[in-house]
Amino acid sequence: MSEPERILIIRLSSLGDILHALPACQAVRHARPQARIDWLVEKSNAFLLSAVGGIDEVVSIDMRTLRRAPWNPGAWRSLVSSLAALRAKKYDLALDFQGLVKTGLLAWCSGARLRFGFSRQYVRERAAALFYNRPFAPPRGSMHVIEMNLMLARAAGVARAAAAVELRENPEDARAVAALLEKEKLSVFAVINPGGGWPTKRWPPARYAALADRMGRELQLRVAVTTGPGEAAIYDEIAGHCTGPPPAHLQVPFLQLIPLFARARLVIGGDTGPFHLACALGRPVVGIFGPTSPERNGPYGNPARVVCRRLHCSFCYGRSCPTRNECMEIGVDEVFEAVRQCLDETQ
Repeated sequence: MSEPERILIIRLSSLGDILHALPACQAVRHARPQARIDWLVEKSNAFLLSAVGGIDEVVSIDMRTLRRAPWNPGAWRSLVSSLAALRAKKYDLALDFQGLVKTGLLAWCSGARLRFGFSRQYVRERAAALFYNRPFAPPRGSMHVIEMNLMLARAAGVARAAAAVELRENPEDARAVAALLEKEKLSVFAVINPGGGWPTKRWPPARYAALADRMGRELQLRVAVTTGPGEAAIYDEIAGHCTGPPPAHLQVPFLQLIPLFARARLVIGGDTGPFHLACALGRPVVGIFGPTSPERNGPYGNPARVVCRRLHCSFCYGRSCPTRNECMEIGVDEVFEAVRQCLDETQ
């Protein structure tokens, strides 16, 4: 069988999961340097892939509008038009890293000759596997999602390559971050990203405040807090609990986190997009994990420490909790020690 010349990567969302699929995409590019590689992504997340090397075209699709307004004729016309344009590209191979019915259906609608995805035991929605003509079952056991994605690429004939990810730093973003750091008088600093899409993933702001106080007092290391849209109140709560000078508050667009993290000594946070961006950049990190498994979703291949509290209900992947979110009742001393160890290792 001839090597595929047109390859479609499918991972619509979320930002952290897209970042987890990048090493597999880089492996495909390494193995098929002459192939055309496109990535199908939710329109709202397409900006992230503009910073990724090795992709010929980012193909965005607006599924969010359709979900919010399923009776909107314009949304359906847009979808039909997008699917027609996708099919016209005549892909040889589609790789679905998401495992939803909609992504399996998109793989089928692409018209790709070979459609790879995880078998029904491993996809989030079992019916998704009906749309693959090459379902793949990884070995049983605990495995990082990056490893699973690399195995899916290998099943499609891609020899395993190093999982290095190329994320380009926009010069304008770099200048904006440099100016912001100068304004805040930050030169040697760590970043705390306290937010998270699920409330169950968030460590309490009062504990982040105590951690920032100790880092300043005992490590002489300043702290900057980054927050995303709608998360400013989290910073306010952290600042309100600080006994010393509050940390700087840096509200920057997601892609400006690339130059910001590159200049930070360390990034601390939970299982969320900015944390996984720091991991993809190879930065030293300390992860605070609760409802999600660090073995599956934690740091991969970069200097790291992970702190989690293991209970009988750990790693439930629940977005709400009937037991007061006990898995995130992690002590400040434990996180501070992880920070100190990670800094010592990366001096």
